[in-house]
Amino acid sequence: MSKNVLVLGGSGALGAEVVRFFKGNSWNTISIDFRENPNADHSFTIKDSGEEEIKSVIEKINSKSLKVDTFVCAAGGWSGGNASSDEFLKSVKGMIDMNLYSAFASAHIGAKLLTPGGLFVLTGASAALHRTSGMIAYGATKAATHHIIKDLASENGGLPTGSTSLGILPVTLDTPTNRKYMSDANFDDWTPLSEVAEKLFEWSTKSDSRPTNGSLVKFETKSKVTTWTNL
Repeated sequence: MSKNVLVLGGSGALGAEVVRFFKGNSWNTISIDFRENPNADHSFTIKDSGEEEIKSVIEKINSKSLKVDTFVCAAGGWSGGNASSDEFLKSVKGMIDMNLYSAFASAHIGAKLLTPGGLFVLTGASAALHRTSGMIAYGATKAATHHIIKDLASENGGLPTGSTSLGILPVTLDTPTNRKYMSDANFDDWTPLSEVAEKLFEWSTKSDSRPTNGSLVKFETKSKVTTWTNL
């Protein structure tokens, strides 16, 4: 029987690559996003990540008797600015909606749909391990995401028995958007999305390869070589 991977943010650059990779390895793929992913076996669109939309999509997935073996949250965004920026509070609201609320929504979906012993992954950020004065809202919401990962790894965090809660903490991902806005950067120091998808697949299929429950896993690429570090 095919296993199921659910990707929140399944139409974005990273999410779509995770869908593509898992499907290419005979997994059943489920995407949740603001727009459809035609490559996913099941694609559910939502208007926002509010309570009604999230509850509705959970009901739709349950109606298809789909249980989730691996859950990946690839949703999120970036915004710069410090406390003196004219649009600072706008940035804060945007980052809460894109990064933090999507993490909370993921936690709820995972608690309801993940199978016992399943894998649950949120996307944090290496930058949020330190001060982020030039992008306060981004750093704060990603640091909070790291906190959620740890809470979900606790016995009473709400995930099914035996589940593994992990955070992936990229430095820079090689995405079309990053190439557009940082066209002068050295792309050899950016992590290909395929490498991230491959690592998630490894953790999904070989449970003994998974980092310890609650781990934050930083990864960084230098000269096309990617190093993964469990924190």
